[in-house]
Amino acid sequence: MHTQPWMNRALSAGERASLLLKEMTVREKVGQLNQRLYGFRIYEKNNGEADCMDSASARNISGARMQNAADPVTLSAELREEVERWSGLGFLYGLLRADPWSGRDFETGLAGQEATAAYNQVQRYVMGHSRLHIPVMMTSECPHGHQALDGYLLPVNLAVGATFDPELLKEANRICGQQLRAQGVHLALMSMLDILRDPRWGRSEECYSEDPYLASRMAAAAVSGMRESGVRTVSKHFAAQGAGGGGINAAAALIGERELREIHLPTAKAAVEAGTDGVMAAYNEIDGIYCHANHKLLTDILRGEFGFQGIVMADGVAIDRLDGITGDNTASGALALRAGVDVGLWDQAFGRLEDALEQGL
Repeated sequence: MHTQPWMNRALSAGERASLLLKEMTVREKVGQLNQRLYGFRIYEKNNGEADCMDSASARNISGARMQNAADPVTLSAELREEVERWSGLGFLYGLLRADPWSGRDFETGLAGQEATAAYNQVQRYVMGHSRLHIPVMMTSECPHGHQALDGYLLPVNLAVGATFDPELLKEANRICGQQLRAQGVHLALMSMLDILRDPRWGRSEECYSEDPYLASRMAAAAVSGMRESGVRTVSKHFAAQGAGGGGINAAAALIGERELREIHLPTAKAAVEAGTDGVMAAYNEIDGIYCHANHKLLTDILRGEFGFQGIVMADGVAIDRLDGITGDNTASGALALRAGVDVGLWDQAFGRLEDALEQGL
């Protein structure tokens, strides 16, 4: 039994977190803000056989026991090194993801009881190698349902929007969320904030509509349904990604503040009011300012005006892309953090926040 005060279940979550934060080093705190790994790349299936690596390779870097023959997967050296570096792991993206991009299928990926067993194995490893025994938060891609083997999938958002039925979407997401929760997913990364303004855009199917009112109703329903299942949501993308010039993904949104507020912000406001726990920043820039560096957008509007109290997550490698304006990856991480980004995604910059702090950035 752990006797540390932050392990006392009689205390509230806020009290426990406050006690835990006082014990954490700067490096451990930085590690909790990182989500650098692609979860579907950190394992290989054992297929019921014991790990057959040589003893030096099989022994993890902390000198703990060899891979258990009953474990469903062999964890990669990259994962073990990441856990050692931060004395734990903040977030792990897409452990269960299966699609052509991830390269996982029914032979190489995780389904059914294997998925649950692999989740437990990863949690045991991370907590066992965390000085403070902090579990990892599991995030999963859910653009239209659970993007995993045997995942409950829904029609793409554009088709869902055509139903004009928010209550149906709410119920569908509640059922999807039950599966996510059963497989250990804590945060569902859900496309819902983008407004379709140019049908040439290659991510048009992620939008509920070209109409901000309909899209807002659908976004609120999606958040509510998922939360009813006990799974938290990260609503994406914030903001105006659907307004990219020429229909080009991640292109600049050539709009002013009136269009931003009338067309592109209502969905985010609706998601916040429905209780979303996370918002993902968008790749694009608005009026020359990248969303991941936009303090007015991520802090003044999202938190100040909308009252959002959750986390802002970066999109994939988006913080590293800020190097184009900072010229320095360490400065990019600091810029995003100051703007209001709380959690990275696949980037290197948030791993350099300790250096940024020492440099006064």
